[in-house]
Order: sequence, then C-alpha cells, then structure tokens
Amino acid sequence: MRRREGKEERGGDATRRSLTEFLTRAGVRDRYPHYDLGAAEARLLRAARGQAAAAPSRRRAYGWSDPARDCPLDSERARRDLKAVCLAAVCTPKAETQLTAFVESGHTDLAGAVVFGCLLHLAGLREGARFWWQFAAGSGRARTAPAAYCLFLDHSRRGEHHDARIWARELGRRGFRPNGRRDLREVRLCAQATVLRYVDQLDDPDLGQVPLPRPGLPSALDAFRPAPPVVAQSPERTRLGAGPLRHPALASAARDGRARAGTSEALAQARRALAVVRVLEKHPLGVRAGQLGREAGLAEAELWPLLAMLCEEEYAYRPGAGVYARGPALDRLAAPGGSGLAGQLQRTLAMARDSAGAAVYLSRYAEGEVRITQMADGPGAPPVQEWVDFKAAAHASAVGKCLLTQLDHDLRRDHVARYRPARFTPRTITDSRVLFNALDALAPGAPVFDLREYSPGVVCSAVPIATGDAAGSLALSLPANRAHRLPEATEALRRKAVPVLLALLLSGAIPPDAPAAPAVAEAPDAGEAATATPLPRPSHVTPETLRHLRSLFRTPLTRATPSPAGPHLVSDTAAEAAYFFDPRPESGPPRLALPLTFAPLTPGSLPQSEGLLILGT
Repeated sequence: MRRREGKEERGGDATRRSLTEFLTRAGVRDRYPHYDLGAAEARLLRAARGQAAAAPSRRRAYGWSDPARDCPLDSERARRDLKAVCLAAVCTPKAETQLTAFVESGHTDLAGAVVFGCLLHLAGLREGARFWWQFAAGSGRARTAPAAYCLFLDHSRRGEHHDARIWARELGRRGFRPNGRRDLREVRLCAQATVLRYVDQLDDPDLGQVPLPRPGLPSALDAFRPAPPVVAQSPERTRLGAGPLRHPALASAARDGRARAGTSEALAQARRALAVVRVLEKHPLGVRAGQLGREAGLAEAELWPLLAMLCEEEYAYRPGAGVYARGPALDRLAAPGGSGLAGQLQRTLAMARDSAGAAVYLSRYAEGEVRITQMADGPGAPPVQEWVDFKAAAHASAVGKCLLTQLDHDLRRDHVARYRPARFTPRTITDSRVLFNALDALAPGAPVFDLREYSPGVVCSAVPIATGDAAGSLALSLPANRAHRLPEATEALRRKAVPVLLALLLSGAIPPDAPAAPAVAEAPDAGEAATATPLPRPSHVTPETLRHLRSLFRTPLTRATPSPAGPHLVSDTAAEAAYFFDPRPESGPPRLALPLTFAPLTPGSLPQSEGLLILGT
C-alpha cells in the first residue's frame, strides 16, 4: 500500500512539472568534451597539402588520368579527359579508314565502333556513344582498350565509381596505359551538326534507340581536325593578341561581311522573285511564262523555282496552262496598319512548320533585346517551354546566338554585360570569349545550332535574316529524341527564308534596292541641335498599297457630311501624301489621333482635289 501511494505521489509530481523542465532534462550531453577540433583541422590541412604536392609527380609520366592510380576520379577531370580522348580518336590518320570499314562491314568493325562512339559523344549523343563503346570493349581484345578507357572516364564523369572500378580492373588486366597529347580545345557547333546529319536512330524493341551511321559519315571527320597553323610572312607581322577576342574594328568588319554574305543568296532570290511579281502586276489578266521570264530578265532555270514558290505562297496562281497571274497574297499585304504583313508572315511560318515538322519562330534584335515576334507550332510540333526568359538566354539559345552573330563587337559585349551567361545545362557555354570565338568561326550564312544548351530536352537551329539595319532570324525547335532530323529540318527552314524576305520587300520593311551610302550633311548649330526632333518616318508606298487604298476609300466627304466615325483617308495633293486615320473609339475620353502617312504619292494615284480631300469607305 505504501509503495502504491509513493508511486501515486511521484506520478502527481510528474504531472505538476512544467514543459521547461522536461526540455531541460532532454538536452544532449557533450560526448566529446576533450576533443581538440583545431588539431583535427590542422591534420586535415597537412594531409591535403601532402596530396597536392605528390600529385604532380605521379601524373607527370603520362599527363592523363591513370585507371590504376586515379580511382575514384574527379568528375570534372574525367569530363575533360573524355573529350580529349574522343578528339584524339577522330583526328588520327587511321580514323577515316576505320570508320569507312565500320560503315561498309555492317557495323561489325570494332576499331570503327570506337571512332563512331567518340563522334557521337562529341556531337552530344552520350547514350549512343556508351552503347558502341560497350559493344567494342566487350570483345576483350587489346585493340579495343580505348573503348574501355572511355567507359572508365564516362562512369567517373557521371559519379558511378563502382562501374568505373570494374573498367579500371579490366584496363589493368590488358596492361593499358594512356599516352599521347591531350587536346582540350572546344568543339565547334557546326562540327556537331555535321555529325547529326549522317546519323539515323533505329528503334530496337530490346535495346531502345540505337544510332547508326549513314554513308558519307567519314567526311564529317574533317570538321573536328584542328586548323593548320598560319605561317607568318615576316617576324615583324607575327604578334600575339591581348586575348582571343578580335579588335572591335575587325569584328565589326567581319560582322558586316558575314551579314552581307549570309543573307545575299536568300535576299538575291527574294529580289528576283520581286521582279517576277512586278511583271505580274503589269498583266492583270495573266502572262505566259516565256514572256514573264523575258520581262523579268530571268533565265528559265531561275524562273521555274521562283514560280513554284510564288504559287505556293499565293503571290501568283495559274488561271490556265502556262499562264500566271497575280495572287491574293498581294491584296493581303496591302492591308493598312501592318496587319497584312503579319498575316502573310504567319501563313509562311505555318507552311515552314509543316515542311520542317518543327515549331518555327521569327525573331529580331530590337532596342538591345531578343524578341520573338511570331511563331507557328502545333500538336506535332511542340514549342520550347520558356523556363528562362529568352532575353537572358541569348548565349544558350539558337535564336540568341544567331542574332549575336549579326552584331558588332561593342553590341555583343554590351548584351553580355547586361545578361551574364548562366549555365542552364552541362553543355551551356558560359565563357563569353569562348562563345564569341565559336560564333566568329561560323561560315557566312551558316545556321546556328542549340544542341541541348538551353534545355536538356530540346535541340534548335536558326538562320540569319537581315531586315534592313536590324538583325533577325528564322528558327525552329525539335524534341531531343528527334535530333537526327535537325539537319533535314534546317535545310527546309533555309528555303523558307526567301518568302519571308519577299514579304518584307513587298511591305517596304526592306528597301527594294540596296541602300545608298548616306550623304554627309553639314553639322547644325548648337541651338538647332538642341531643338531638333526626329520626324516620323512615312510608310513606303507600293502599288499593292495604292490599289488597296483606291478600292477601300471611294466616297469623298464634304462639309455637310458629319465627322466620320469609321476609318478615313485624307489626301493632300500639295504635299503628295495621304494620311490614314483609324476608326474613332466608341467609348472613352477624347484622344489625339496620329495618322499613318503614305508618301510620296505619284500624281493621279488617288482622287485629286484642291487642298485636302477626305475619303470614306
């Protein structure tokens, strides 16, 4: 009885204890009160310094990561060594012979499989490269030891140290030691795209997607070989630059030459198509192909492809056999307010989407920003998920890099200074010097590629389109599992650059002829310069615009007519100009209406009257 009462008393005391007492008793006691933390840190620092001092002496023998010594291997070092091994494999003199034997033997040559795997790794197809390395290394032969070394580095790069140790033991059994020169140069984007052009993806029910080579793949090896050294003419001319970037004047000159060369071919075809359209406007009832070619000054070989493109884009149609007439697209372009150009460009982008099988984008560089102006996508052509704003991703996206290639040195540096290159994927280039060198190495007018640099699941390409003084581009995007279609889709995209430029020529966004050099005007006085304001630029008047204006505005308005609420046109014969006013808003406060100016107008193009003439619909 006393024991039970004692327990009840103790239980009563426990219930009267506060929460603070319980938390105080629940504290963890220090189990290591006499441990010297400073001495432990000193021991770690001495061990790290000893390893750093011994590392150069151990690695001086070969310069490569040795599987017998460097296991586990640092991930970054494994990545660099793997790229160097692949470059050494594809740049050897025997690489072309081995790759040819691999293609012709039905993909059974082991040495060629090693070279093919290295090409796939440099092109970004890492899973396919690992498949062919395992195929070659599994034979156990000494000549396939480089494939086992690539697998050791690949597993180390991915942090799979258990698998890396397996291949390290296999290399030790074969007595393999890496040697040779380590080439750590950057791989050009155009070289990666060249490999993808000759690779097909086979869907195997057991193995999944297996990359297979196409005939002609050995020709892609030239894109990876280093450029031959330039021999100087005299010692005085051989000087080392301060950095990899060129002088601003040289970069600007190279940019101008590249922009002209890159868009000259497509723009020349667009100007020839414009000449054909001008001839069609002179013959409302149609004209035969022979007479059309003579008046446009085009040979038969040049005329037929242009006529096929014009009929596809509805700039022309065939009312009869061998006869061509102007199409409805010219009337759509003549719609005032700029809606006609946007509609025609959207139709062209939709046709480019269907022909390329990918989402298509039209962009420009305006006011220091990358802007996507129009796009066309669909269920079978999904767009890119903009998880990072394209304005801040010019260094990683095909659109941004294509626009940067058309800018001079100062504008490039200004853009990179405002948007610091960030790493979105492991393949993103974050060094501005490496990025600019890669862009300068592109051939004039060559497409620019984004091989999983912006997003790991998307590949993109872009071609330059110069719209006057502004930089522009036409781009597409594909899911990463369709990367083997990227070269074919890019070629279809390049063909659609001609109708895009033609629409810009017809709407006046690009001058019909090459712009002349600006005249040097006299410098104004300080007072005049302080009060000078830029005048609004009038819209370019084309025959399609005049024809559309005459068909819309036919009714002259007099003083007795109330103020027009709908759209109206004011014709000024003295100034040889016309002013288009939008409809008056139905609600809201009164506001100032700024017209759209069409000038200059040829006499007789619109109804004439003394002074101003207001025309309504």
